[in-house]
Amino acid sequence: MSKKSNNIWSLNSKGEIMNECMYRNNRKRFKADTPFDNSIVPYLIMIFCATVDGFVFYSLFSKISYDSPMMLGVQIAGFLFGFDVVPIFIGIQYKRLRQGLTKDKFILVMALIVCGLAFSMNIALRVTTIDLISPSAVRTVTSYIGTATQETTESGIDPTAIALTIFGMGIPVVTSLGSCLISFITYNPLGIKKQRLAEMIEDTRDEVRRFDAIIDDYDAEPDFAEQLEAEDEAKYEEMKKMHRAMVVGYCDYVRERLKEHLGNPTSNNVLSEEICENILARLDKELACLDGQTSHTVDMSGRDTKYTMMLRGNRATA
Repeated sequence: MSKKSNNIWSLNSKGEIMNECMYRNNRKRFKADTPFDNSIVPYLIMIFCATVDGFVFYSLFSKISYDSPMMLGVQIAGFLFGFDVVPIFIGIQYKRLRQGLTKDKFILVMALIVCGLAFSMNIALRVTTIDLISPSAVRTVTSYIGTATQETTESGIDPTAIALTIFGMGIPVVTSLGSCLISFITYNPLGIKKQRLAEMIEDTRDEVRRFDAIIDDYDAEPDFAEQLEAEDEAKYEEMKKMHRAMVVGYCDYVRERLKEHLGNPTSNNVLSEEICENILARLDKELACLDGQTSHTVDMSGRDTKYTMMLRGNRATA
C-alpha cells in the first residue's frame, strides 16, 4: 500500500481490495501549519548558516594557514563541525531531554564542551591574528636625488581590523545559536512517534476489518471447508488419472518400439535379446501395478514364448 497513491483502492498480490485513502486523514492531521514547519525548510536554513560560517572561516585560515588546500579544507571542516553540526545535535538532544524520551545528560554536556572549545579557539585565533588583518600605514618620501621611496610606520591597530575581528567572532556564534534553536523548535520526536502510532492503528484496524470479513464468509457458508476438501480430492483424483494415463502411454510407446526392434533381425543380437526381454517384463509389471486390475495383467510366460519364437525366426532368417 502506497502512502502517496492517488487511487481510491488497489489490489494486492492475494487479490484483496486495499484502501488507498487510509493515511490521508493522518497526513492532514499532522500537516505543517506554517512553511517554516515543513521538513525541508530547517535543512535549508542550516545549510545557509553553514555556508556563511564557511566563508568566515575561509577568510581567517587563508591568511594564517599554509598554502596547502587540503590543510585549509581540514581546518574549515573542523570549525564547521564545532559551530554547525554540534549545535544541531545539541538542539535535538535537548528536545529529547525536555520531552522525557531520554534522561542521559552526559552526551549533551560533552556536546556543549565541544562547542565551547570551538568558540574559545575562534576567539583566540581572532585576537592573536588581528595584526594580520590590520593594514600597515605607508608614507611616501621624496629624497634629494629625486627618487620616491616608501616608508612604513606602525600606527597601532586599525579600527577596521577590530570590526572585522568582532564580526569574525560574532557571526559563528549567531549561526550556531540559530541552528541549535531551529533544530530544537522543528524537531518533535513525540509528534513523529504519535504519527507512526496513528498509522499503526490504521493498519491494525484494516487487518481487523479483513479478518472480520473472512470470518463472515465462513459463517455464511458453514460447510465451506468440506466443499474445499471435496474439490481438492476431486482434483487430486483427476490429476492422478491423468498422470497414470501419461505413464501408460509412455509404456505402450516403449513396448511398441521394442517390438519393432526385436522383429528386425539386423538390429539385435544375443546380448540385446535378454536386455529387451527384461525391459518388456518390467514394463508389464509397472502397467499391472498402475492399472490395479486383474483384467490388465499380462501372461508373462506366453509373452516370453512369443518373443522367443520371434527372435529365433529372426536369427533363422539372418
